[in-house]
Amino acid sequence: MGTKRTTMKDIAAEIGVSVVTISKAMAGKEGVSTALRGKILVKAKEMGYIPRKKKTLGDNLTLNVAIIISERLLANHFYYFFVYQKILMRLSEKGYIGILEIITREAEEVGELPNVMRLSSITQIIVIGEMKTLFLEMLVHTGVGIIFFDFQKEKFDVDCIVGDNENGGFLLTRYLVKCGYSRIGFVGNYLCTRKRQECFLGYIKYLMRKGQIVNRDWWIADKDEKGRKLALKFPEDMPDAFVCCNDTVAYRLIDALMQTGRSVPEDVAVVGCGDYVRNLLPDIGLTTYRMNMDEMVDQCIHIVEQRARKRDYRRGTSIINGQLVIRDSVRVKIDF
Repeated sequence: MGTKRTTMKDIAAEIGVSVVTISKAMAGKEGVSTALRGKILVKAKEMGYIPRKKKTLGDNLTLNVAIIISERLLANHFYYFFVYQKILMRLSEKGYIGILEIITREAEEVGELPNVMRLSSITQIIVIGEMKTLFLEMLVHTGVGIIFFDFQKEKFDVDCIVGDNENGGFLLTRYLVKCGYSRIGFVGNYLCTRKRQECFLGYIKYLMRKGQIVNRDWWIADKDEKGRKLALKFPEDMPDAFVCCNDTVAYRLIDALMQTGRSVPEDVAVVGCGDYVRNLLPDIGLTTYRMNMDEMVDQCIHIVEQRARKRDYRRGTSIINGQLVIRDSVRVKIDF
């Protein structure tokens, strides 16, 4: 059994003063006479007292965590501000400091390191939302521990926290089929991000499994290959339902349908994915797949905490399940 560490309480008992007095003497604060301070310091040395190291921002127990978000993503999704606020709050609860930097489109394109990385006290990085490969390469080369939040990229062997988007696309399509829909389209350029692609794959998987119609003319792009917004172009042979890659696109689709004189859900059913957008159309509640954001943030903070104790800690990719949220943007055509 190891030797018991001498504490301030032990020294106070030996000299016959309070622990507060011992603490003041050790810290050189006022309220302790020179003679008593000298006596305390001598006694502390005799008893082998070793002061505990004061925690600083450079210690692993008190972390500065850089939180990186692309300006490009914030332009279209207040969702990422919501995620940032949740992560910041949880970091604060744990006694850590989160420092946000929004990366300009130009800096992301050329792979320019964030200004926050000039701080020597940055011990971990959380990247929220998918960013350009060159920029991510520059971050990885810093050697600082990185967490990808809400995305993953095969090229990088880092910890990732993602929602189960493929399962979301699958469950949404299954719900539409169960409600009696057989002509189901998809809205959203699935080549833009892996997150969109996973939702699309879930949609395709269910249609193929059930032998439903798969019609490429019913796939509507909302953006081009560079991420620029496109007008939604409807096919002449319209489907009777759409799965959308996210809630923002779903509300945009509903608005476009209404402008053509179509009603939701009477004429066309629409479902989204995420459940993070406030109801933009008060008369229509959006059926969607709710990401378990609290669990995703908890997993992220868990990694931060484990790395604070062990620098080379690895978690891998954590896929967090969500749940179907049924509202009134889908009309039930048959009982099930």
